[in-house]
Order: sequence, then structure tokens, then C-alpha cells
Amino acid sequence: MTADHPSRYEAIAAFHTGLFAAASPEAAPPPDADSPDTDSPGASPPGADWHGADWHGTDWHGAGPAWRIAGWGSADLQRVRFEALLRTSGYRGGSVLDWGCGPADLYFFLRDTDLPLRYTGVDLDPRMVELASSRGAPGVSLLPAGAMPEGTYDYVFASGIFQFQDPSDPLYYLLILEHAYDISSRAVAANFLSAERPDEAKAADELYADPSVLARFAAAVTPRWVLDHGYHPRGADFTVALLHEPPGVTGGSGRSSDRS
Repeated sequence: MTADHPSRYEAIAAFHTGLFAAASPEAAPPPDADSPDTDSPGASPPGADWHGADWHGTDWHGAGPAWRIAGWGSADLQRVRFEALLRTSGYRGGSVLDWGCGPADLYFFLRDTDLPLRYTGVDLDPRMVELASSRGAPGVSLLPAGAMPEGTYDYVFASGIFQFQDPSDPLYYLLILEHAYDISSRAVAANFLSAERPDEAKAADELYADPSVLARFAAAVTPRWVLDHGYHPRGADFTVALLHEPPGVTGGSGRSSDRS
């Protein structure tokens, strides 16, 4: 790939390098939070103090700064995405694969639900794996670029891993979702930046998925699926879940809820 059209792996590596550099004590203050990307992964929140931060804090809800090194725009936007993963998947505890775990904030979020949890996390970046493990997240390991996780899990969650386009493999996210469904026994849920996002809030290298494309894909995989486009304050994000069994009170089969 050229510098103008990097693969998603190159884009992710560069993105993470920027996050870790910004987190160092020598880093300059974060960019102006009034930029249009403040609700995207990688945007800095108002007044973010990155200097001397304790990245090993395990408080998922924002008292600690780990959500910043994961690249989210704010603790609240990370939380609503996590809540959407659980809601759409009908999560009721069990074994979980966190595909693209970053610093493993999802582990601490799931742990605080007090539901049974057997957690496995994988990430492409050894720096994220080291950070997640040092924070006390169990079962975290490195996933080589291009590899697919093995095993079987009740739930597979993918939060923030589809941020970048890949010109060499433009529909890579569909292959990942299909594999995630194959290795899950209850549900897979993933979030996406939405194509419905205003043009002024888009970046050239990011992936903005069309909800209607994901709906058609979900329906081709399973008759039971949920698409939620209603939780993000700007309608700029959505979550899709592919279910192996009826979701019960958490949603209906093949229902697209609260499309903004």
C-alpha cells in the first residue's frame, strides 16, 4: 500500500502510536476538543489532562484515563457504546471474546455487571496487550495481523475495531463479523461509525458503514439480528448484533430500532 492509501493495519498502528505519544509526560496538550471529530475514536475530550496519567487505573467509567488511550472521544461515549453491545446481544453473562480489546476497558465494564464472566481479549498492538495485562485483565493475548481468533465463546464483542478503511480489502469487516458469528454460541455484537454522520464530521481514512448494508448482511447470516442506530447523541454510530437464539426482552428478531 502507498502512504496515501495505507492498509487498515498501518492506519491502526499509526493511530495507536499517536495515542501513546500523546499520553507521554512530554506530550503537548491534546488538540482542541471543538473539532468535528470529538465523538469519534481518537478525539480528545474537553480539558483532557494526559500528563502524568495513571494508565493502569481499572475504573472503566472515566475516573481513570484508560478510555483516552483506547482512543474514545469521552468516557460517556465509550460507555454508551458498551451498553449498546450488551443490550443488542441480550448479554446475560458467560464467556466473552473481546476482539480488539485495547486496554481492556470492556472487561472492567463487564465485571461490574456482576454477571458470570470468563473473559478473553485479543489485540493487534503489543502495547495494548501489555497495558491490558498490566491492569489486571485476564486472558489477553496478541492477535497477529490477518489472523482470526480460534475457540468458541458465548459472546464475541468488537468495539472500535472497524475505524479505518482498507482499500485492499474494502469489505473486511463483513468477513470478521462472519467469523465472529461462527465462533460465538449466543451472539456477536459490533459497533461502527455511521455513514449517516454529517460530512463535516468525517475523516478521509475512516470507515463509515452504511446501516442498510449491515442490515442486509445480518439478515443473510441469521434470521435473528438487531441494529441500533439510536443511542449516539449525534446519530453518528450504530451497533449490529447477530444472534443465535431469541434475544428475549432485549430486542426483536430482525428489528432495526430507533433509526435516526
